Amino acid sequence: MTLYVDSNIFIFAATDKGALGRDCRAFIGLLSEKKVNCAASYLVVDEVMWVLRKNVGKGNAVRIAKALLSLPVKWVEVDRAVMIRMLEVCESTALDPRDAIHVSSMRKAGLSRILSEDRDFDGLEGVERMSVSEFVHRQA
Repeated sequence: MTLYVDSNIFIFAATDKGALGRDCRAFIGLLSEKKVNCAASYLVVDEVMWVLRKNVGKGNAVRIAKALLSLPVKWVEVDRAVMIRMLEVCESTALDPRDAIHVSSMRKAGLSRILSEDRDFDGLEGVERMSVSEFVHRQA
């Protein structure tokens, strides 16, 4: 099973000191060990940098983004087709444009399951959201 991974998983791994952060770091460990397959849009790197530069400083944010790019992730290019589909998703849902890019990228990669803490993905046709805690505890 290949999952699409939302940026908040990487953000919480770097910023959350509680159970959520621990589960996000556990997921990244599984990913690093190639025990899970995932895909993500290159938009994830931008979102991680944007949030982390405010939380951990620019230097640490760059270091984390470089580490993110070194993970065995199937990176989905954000091209014209993704952007056209994003507009269609925006027209038919309440998603903001960035989340719609993720849905469009998932569809480009042929995926329907997203690992995310963002409940905005709940109830979307053809999208199944799974929390990182649910995923990690299933793997144990």
